Amino acid sequence: MAKNFQFDSSITADIKAVACDSFKDNVKMIEIKKIKPLAENFYSINEIELLADDIERQGLKHNLVVCEDKENPDSYFLKSGHRRFTAIKYLIDNNRYNSNYVPCLIDGNKTESENMLDLIMLNATTRVMNDSEIFRQYEILKNVLENLKSEGKKVSGRLRENIAKFLNVSPAQIGKIENIKHNAVDEIKNAVESGDISIATANSVARLPEQKQKELISEKNVCEITSKDAESKKSEATSEKKMKNKNIKDNDNFSKPDEFESDKSEIDSDPEVPDDTSEDEKDIENYRQRLIEIQNTFAEKVAEAVSHSDINKAVIFMQLQLENIKGEINNG
Repeated sequence: MAKNFQFDSSITADIKAVACDSFKDNVKMIEIKKIKPLAENFYSINEIELLADDIERQGLKHNLVVCEDKENPDSYFLKSGHRRFTAIKYLIDNNRYNSNYVPCLIDGNKTESENMLDLIMLNATTRVMNDSEIFRQYEILKNVLENLKSEGKKVSGRLRENIAKFLNVSPAQIGKIENIKHNAVDEIKNAVESGDISIATANSVARLPEQKQKELISEKNVCEITSKDAESKKSEATSEKKMKNKNIKDNDNFSKPDEFESDKSEIDSDPEVPDDTSEDEKDIENYRQRLIEIQNTFAEKVAEAVSHSDINKAVIFMQLQLENIKGEINNG
């Protein structure tokens, strides 16, 4: 029994020694100018001067993690340790670091897209990201996945679902981001990127017509806008739309003033022939207004969609409305 225990312990010790040697073999001193932080590093890096002071006082206690650039030999992508890297660069620029080399663990050989995907997944699973970081990552991750496909890497599944999985958020959250990207005015997009408003609030604003978004921004500071403000503007837009449609209907039913009418007895005794062209124009204007209203409703449904099922319902709505109008015209 004791021999078996001793034997197992020695095997464990050998494995640990091999692992330690393997780790040491992959840790090298690399010239800092050969290390490339990802061009689109979108995570917040703060308190760099404080970290630099600590590194200057007691040295760099933890190595950086890099991977070799497949396309550029003898250069490396920074995979982990962006704050430490930035702090060391700060010390070097201020002549407070006596070496141009830093210890790095070399973790494989990858393209920039592969390395970016690793970085995003690492941060998504090891830290809680704010809305600003998630919003900025969306576009970058979308490009990364498209680049991986072009590089011949297999990327299965739908784009929205893949992005949601890699960012560790729900598909509905990605739907909100897409609505903001496609429909929000620039001021709202910039506010989400800077962290001034949340994705939920920006999504509510992005559902408004562009003019209403601009009105809301002119009335309040962007950072003070709430989802309640957006809903209020939406109700306002709906009321204005109903009033506009009512005015159009009233105009269709508008009759000429008495002073421009012929004497009633004269009309009765000698009725005029109806003006077919005028009636056609009224019909065309009526159809035009109905089509505009259908188009606006369809756009609202698409903007509010958070799933493929929602998009499908919006398309079915549009098809049914158009079929109804087509039937009216053919039967007219």
